[in-house]
Amino acid sequence: MLSTGDRLKVALEAKGVKKQMAFAAQIGVNDSVVSRWKRGQKLTLQNAVRICQALDISLDWLVLGRGTMDAHRVSKDLDKLTLFSGSADGIPEPIVAALITVTEAIRAEFGPDR
Repeated sequence: MLSTGDRLKVALEAKGVKKQMAFAAQIGVNDSVVSRWKRGQKLTLQNAVRICQALDISLDWLVLGRGTMDAHRVSKDLDKLTLFSGSADGIPEPIVAALITVTEAIRAEFGPDR
């Protein structure tokens, strides 16, 4: 399993961040702090949230390594999900909820494209 620092490196690369100094300024820290995080120094929850907002990545993934980098988008997509609402007339609510739960689990395991 990747460390938080390794996940930060992956996220920066995936999001195309080439200028660490500019990224550090965006989240309100010195670029040497970002270097230390990438080497494994712990970061505060407040800074982790700033990183996730700036890079549009999942906090759960960055801090704990759970799910995928884009797992937060799945939740947002599910909030807007109209696949079951509207066409779910006559389907009991527990079944609709179970289908949404299964959809979330599949996307968390295999990515949002499935």
